[in-house]
Amino acid sequence: MDKKFFGKKIKNLRKLHHYTQEKMSELIDIDVRQVARIEAGESLPSVETLLKMAKVLAVTPNDLIYSDYNEENASKNKLKSDINDILSLAKEEQLILIKKLILAVL
Repeated sequence: MDKKFFGKKIKNLRKLHHYTQEKMSELIDIDVRQVARIEAGESLPSVETLLKMAKVLAVTPNDLIYSDYNEENASKNKLKSDINDILSLAKEEQLILIKKLILAVL
């Protein structure tokens, strides 16, 4: 795995989620300096940290590891995640209306 490419991918995803390095370090329970080293391409995360990063950044571990990943998909996944969070708050009758609206738009 190309450490520089991996680091850029992590940094871009972190920024997409509007997380600072400090916030990211809190969410994945590692030192902020380690986040900076990973993003700079100086080191790679442990498997455990990689799994936490994937969860926090709403991607799969494969998205982080393999180079066929692209930011458009990450943005789309983030939107889907946000929509799912919003929908979890809706009542059944609201969900029915939302479904009709989505079908009308598509």
